[in-house]
Amino acid sequence: GQGAGFLSPIDCCLGQKPTRAAQWTVEREYTEFATPKELKLIEKIRSQTSELFDIKNEAHRDLLVRLWKAAIPDEKVPDLDKPHDKWKYIGFQNSRPETDFRAAGILGLRHLVCFAEHHAKLLRRILAEQRYPWAAASINITEIYVTHLKLRVPQPRIAPIPIERIYDLQAYTWLAAGAVRAHRDEKSNEWLALDLLHSLGVMMLDHLWNQRLEEDRTTNLLHFKMALMECSAVINVILGKRPDNLKALRQAFMDRLPPAYDDGKGIGTEDIKEQPSMG
Repeated sequence: GQGAGFLSPIDCCLGQKPTRAAQWTVEREYTEFATPKELKLIEKIRSQTSELFDIKNEAHRDLLVRLWKAAIPDEKVPDLDKPHDKWKYIGFQNSRPETDFRAAGILGLRHLVCFAEHHAKLLRRILAEQRYPWAAASINITEIYVTHLKLRVPQPRIAPIPIERIYDLQAYTWLAAGAVRAHRDEKSNEWLALDLLHSLGVMMLDHLWNQRLEEDRTTNLLHFKMALMECSAVINVILGKRPDNLKALRQAFMDRLPPAYDDGKGIGTEDIKEQPSMG
């Protein structure tokens, strides 16, 4: 479940609030602009974003093991069928991590693993500081993207995208399709764009939260939702500029982050050097 200061799925719409009641009934869709091949890609992604986490599924259990090994490499992987307090150290809201995946499903876990394996040094710093529950925050970022980019079917009826936000859908389509073309020989290349968006979103949230803590000593986790909404607004602005490849997307985030976040590693560096622009 979501604790105090965290966004519930009902809130995850990148801070977008309709200014007119009519906007709640207007739906923009990928079918308005995407090519048949792009639509097929979006449908493939959608078919997997709704997959629920199942602790009995061996593939899902393997992801939990990978997360543990990446986040706490010096400690033995615990019995996944029993509660363990170290899951809370990683940032889950109780000692059984599976309960945190009710909203974001298996994609939430996949993103945790992806970030932990690509940004080990940054994650070690985040976990050592314990300034916020990293896993729960990461899952919130996943849910924000999935909802805003309409990547889950059926869509939550309480969080439609305002009329003008079709540009964000276009930006994501170009990024996802471009990554697939550039990495056609790689397994799961359809996830490259969303993986990068997620990792950059977590970095941005970490930066904004630390900034808040430094500026106001009275800041505590009850204010974390404000940092999430601020992060959402930044993401909104970057997507609104419609970066046309992953390299441009990464640079747009790095331009707003301190140099320490640009480690030259992970998703968005070696993976995107040769990715073509969409023109």
